[in-house]
Amino acid sequence: MVKIYQRHRQRVEEVAEYQANLIQFLYQSKRGQKLLPIVTHPWFSTIYVLADYLPTSQKKIQAFVDNYQMDLSLYEKQTYQHYAAFFQRKLTPKALSLVSPPDILAVAQAKLLVLPISKDLGLTIKGQHYQLEALLQDATLAQAFVGGMLCVYRLGLEDYHRYLVAESGTIVAEKQIKGKLHSVRDAVHSKFAIFKENKRSYTIIETEDGQRVMQMEIGALLVGKINNHPRVQLERGQEKGYFSLGGSTILVAYPAQTLQFDQDILYYSNLGIETQVQIGERIGVHHA
Repeated sequence: MVKIYQRHRQRVEEVAEYQANLIQFLYQSKRGQKLLPIVTHPWFSTIYVLADYLPTSQKKIQAFVDNYQMDLSLYEKQTYQHYAAFFQRKLTPKALSLVSPPDILAVAQAKLLVLPISKDLGLTIKGQHYQLEALLQDATLAQAFVGGMLCVYRLGLEDYHRYLVAESGTIVAEKQIKGKLHSVRDAVHSKFAIFKENKRSYTIIETEDGQRVMQMEIGALLVGKINNHPRVQLERGQEKGYFSLGGSTILVAYPAQTLQFDQDILYYSNLGIETQVQIGERIGVHHA
């Protein structure tokens, strides 16, 4: 069970995580840890999810819809050829509501933490210390975020797995980094610096006022592919891409003194508790 601040109900709830016993076996038992080099290799995820691309996987869809009490009328399609297609489902334009500038929008439906980036580009995520330059594998690009803020969006299986562009601007740098596919659950963070080890892709966006924003998509266990749409110019709120199967994480870094996050999100982030946010909703505001 993990504690999540349910923003729209204004209360903290304990939530049971999907396949928690499997994660516990893999990361906390001696037998499971011996399997980790195999299970976290990208080819394992590719092979494991093949059955979800077959018509026989349709039976999983209704069970998922019932379990999470989903309203399929919010999506462009109500029927799907297989579970993998259902996982990549897309909201109708009417169902996707975006806050207007200068509000900062949530780029995904996810569990959100907001964290400071220190002056030496260090940050602590769920007990693991990272250097931003190590995550980016580029010390020069990292310098734009000295003293800034980082949003950590953790997508659970039940969340919508398409994500938006954080800010409008021009792509000035992007990179694909090969890596493993560890789970992004809390229990795994205590053992591995997973954001530094996992497969990831990032984009550096230069906004019209010359600021830079970094948006990174991170693969996870059974998420074999990050699908970003090929673009040079990005518009705030347009779809940036989607994940194929499983849960994963998105990081968005902002430079220092450019924004103020909402107090409820900051309060619970300081306690180490994630806030459940909906895609496109307000999470803060840009300074005038």
